[in-house]
Amino acid sequence: MLPSEPPVSRTALRRPRILLVDDDPGVIRGLWRLLRQARPEYQVNTAAGALQAIEALSELSYDVVITDLQMPGGGGRAVLNTLLEHYPQTARILHSSQLESSDTSQIRKMAHAVLAKPATESAIIDAIEASLQRIASSRPPARSG
Repeated sequence: MLPSEPPVSRTALRRPRILLVDDDPGVIRGLWRLLRQARPEYQVNTAAGALQAIEALSELSYDVVITDLQMPGGGGRAVLNTLLEHYPQTARILHSSQLESSDTSQIRKMAHAVLAKPATESAIIDAIEASLQRIASSRPPARSG
């Protein structure tokens, strides 16, 4: 007799959830459009700043958050701190044009990936894909029975 397939959780069946955080509507539109075209299977939500992002995180679980650094309401630092403290399983990608200053070394340590803005389409997709693989490999195997 062949062993039965292990049950699949709802989390494994749902589409990957990505949260885009930036106070520039043009950047949000561009990233959203890129992901809709390149990866239509992703569920992509947006937040126009840190406070809106933190609220979104409390309402839904996300697999990946892509955040700008310089924004009102605490900026990317507040988003990254919230992710580290309350949602450590969520992958953190920093997408910013303010990466040259010396005070970003600590911020870089808080993110799984750092992309200089504007990042290429392939760099964005590669960072998300690597993050999703990291998340999948860190989940405990499904228990059968």
